[in-house]
Amino acid sequence: MRRFAEQELTEKEDFTKPCLAAILTPEFSEGYAGFMAAYAGTGEDVHDRKLVKKYASKTIQDPERQALNRARHVMQEEFGANPLFAGNGLTKVDQNNRYAKDIDQDFGVVETFTFERDPLTIDELQTLGAVTIIPAIPLKA
Repeated sequence: MRRFAEQELTEKEDFTKPCLAAILTPEFSEGYAGFMAAYAGTGEDVHDRKLVKKYASKTIQDPERQALNRARHVMQEEFGANPLFAGNGLTKVDQNNRYAKDIDQDFGVVETFTFERDPLTIDELQTLGAVTIIPAIPLKA
């Protein structure tokens, strides 16, 4: 993820190599998860960059830490690296999920990342025979 981000993200978006090195670690991911949990507790939109930036400015004293949290939020919004992204190659088990009590471990599946500049839609992929759409059936009610 870091190598990809270094190629795709620019300093114009507040990303530098030192910034990426700082925000893509298990330690920072843990702190970011706490920050986002606290922000989510405000009831504000977790996808609104301006509101997250404003919240960081109000709740984090260190301007550098504010910038790192904002950069991590942009990465979440652009690439899906949500607070369960551990930075160690595995996805954290969401303890708030109703299935979490059935999982006796801290981490689940291997994190994967796919980036397409001009992705095909699911319908286009199905037309090409590249995917088959199968209706999902809940595991538990």
